[in-house]
Amino acid sequence: MTRDVQAGLVAFVLGACLLAAAGDARAQRRGPDAPPATPMPATPVQLPQGQPPGRLVAPPLLPSAAPPAGVAVPMPAAGPAPGATPAGPSQPPISMLLETGVGRLLRLPGPAITVLAADPRVARVQPVSPTSLFLMAVAPGRTTVLATAEDGSPIAEYDITVLPVRGAAGGEQAGAPPPPNAGAIQSMIRRLVPGSEGLLVATAGRSALVLSGEVPDAASAQRAEAIARTYGGEGREVVNTLTLLSSIQVNLRVRVAEISRQVSRELGFNWQAVANNGAGLLIGLRSGLAGAAGAALTGAVSATESQIGRYGVGYSSSRFDINAVVDALASDQLITILAEPNLTAQSGEVASFLAGGEFPVPVAASSISNSITIEYKQFGVSLAFVPTVLGPNRLNLRVRPEVSELSENGAISLPLSTGVVTIPALSVRRAETTVELGSGQSFAIAGLLQRSNTLVNNGVTGLGDIPVLGALFRSDRFRRNESELVIIITPYLVRPVSNPRALGAPTDGFQPATDLDRVLYRRQTARGAAAPPLRSGLDAGFIVE
Repeated sequence: MTRDVQAGLVAFVLGACLLAAAGDARAQRRGPDAPPATPMPATPVQLPQGQPPGRLVAPPLLPSAAPPAGVAVPMPAAGPAPGATPAGPSQPPISMLLETGVGRLLRLPGPAITVLAADPRVARVQPVSPTSLFLMAVAPGRTTVLATAEDGSPIAEYDITVLPVRGAAGGEQAGAPPPPNAGAIQSMIRRLVPGSEGLLVATAGRSALVLSGEVPDAASAQRAEAIARTYGGEGREVVNTLTLLSSIQVNLRVRVAEISRQVSRELGFNWQAVANNGAGLLIGLRSGLAGAAGAALTGAVSATESQIGRYGVGYSSSRFDINAVVDALASDQLITILAEPNLTAQSGEVASFLAGGEFPVPVAASSISNSITIEYKQFGVSLAFVPTVLGPNRLNLRVRPEVSELSENGAISLPLSTGVVTIPALSVRRAETTVELGSGQSFAIAGLLQRSNTLVNNGVTGLGDIPVLGALFRSDRFRRNESELVIIITPYLVRPVSNPRALGAPTDGFQPATDLDRVLYRRQTARGAAAPPLRSGLDAGFIVE
């Protein structure tokens, strides 16, 4: 019995050692970080029937952990290195197929910091906003476009394939420029030109572009045509059939002011010697008119002969009467002539204004029949202007103001069968300029000066030319005229008024003054003239249910 027990113990120890060795081999294959193996529960050893008690039988050995030949064993994935950031799930690139010359607006899933194109010769990118970019196919080929975030991680990746433009038959047009893409041009014009939502772009034939629809103003139409010509490429014909939404008109307010200063000086003696039966020295007021001989100087002057500024002095005896009238008249005149024309014209049209008159001018109709016709020439204050609206608040203005008046300087006389006809000349001050300004802004034209000096001498022949003493025998009349023309012009962009009550006339609410108001209060209008009724602009009335 002792030997059998010893043999059983030896077999049991050997089995335990083999189990421990197999466990160490599996642990080494799993790695140091693998979880420990779950211990197997202890199972009581049962002796087989017929086995004598006191003798142990060793359990069967476990199979080896090595796999059989030809069987692959999956290995656990290695964990990340210490301190490394785990990468997110990679997304496949987005494939796009474009034709040469076609553009497309791409929306990114997030804000991008850097956008790269692998081959700019195939496709170009232009950032529009942090979350969008514009892709333009340049030439046939293949390239990659990558957008990255601030930390360098990719946001979106595009696999771009650019194909050559194919003709209607399906073959490639070797060397021919691609036709313009109407949809891309239309989108670009609507994005760059405000108020062009109703603009349409279509292709006519293979290379022509047709612009149709409505735009706010002429400047928007010109801008849309320029974009179509530039984006469509060289050699592209652009047909502009755009219409304006509303007719914009220009109201021109002009103030024409002429300041004229006239200075007159008269100083001298008007002598007249007539026979008179009076005697003594006479001093008094007199009219001083030539040909008033025989009228003695008196202290009182009749109402028909009275002129302020005429003084008389003379000596009367039994043999002769000498009297003279001293001209000592001085006058200063300051005259302001103001004209305020108010004109309205459509953009690109001509508007004119004239405040003055016309004078007849005889013109020979035929050299054979010696017949004469009459033509009329205008004079006065005239104005002509041509406005052109450039934008919502910008316009170009070509203006031509003129002020003319009849003048004796340069007048001509024509002998006719019925007499002599004198044709006056014109004194003209004219300005013409082209300016660009905004609605409500003003500009002035000044410095149009006119000066004239006149000197007239009246005196006794011979005696008036004597030095020093000749001043006693002559009268000098000096006249000087100075005038300056100032023109102030203010344009406004206006639109027609749909409500006629919004416009008023200067005579609205006017009531003439009564005789009592004119005599006692010197009024030109009645007291408490009726004012236009106030309107709230809202509905008024009663609701009956």
